[in-house]
Amino acid sequence: MLENNKPHSCWNCGKTLAGRSDKKYCDDNCRNEYFNRQKETERKEIRAIDLALKRNRRILKALFKEEKDTYVKEKVLQEKGFVFNYHTHHTITKAKQDEYLFCYDYGYRKTDEGVYRIIKAFA
Repeated sequence: MLENNKPHSCWNCGKTLAGRSDKKYCDDNCRNEYFNRQKETERKEIRAIDLALKRNRRILKALFKEEKDTYVKEKVLQEKGFVFNYHTHHTITKAKQDEYLFCYDYGYRKTDEGVYRIIKAFA
């Protein structure tokens, strides 16, 4: 706890504070600005990842063919801007122990032939 006779300043704007010794901000606006600034970097990082995930889903959806198995070369995915580092979840099939990575409801896995199989969950 700060001493009552020692002046202290607002954590956001730096103005000298009057009143309670444990006061940290001038007002609610300063408090909100301080915390919004703290979270800004995190929001930018999350936004970039979210955009990559949504782009990946759009690419998988555009390439997926409902009526048959869909196989695509890695180069095709890369040319369309697919980012392999990001996926929402994964699952391993019980029968063959194949691991599928998902971007929301569209999944993919690299086959033994080096191409990617695309599937739709909940189909």
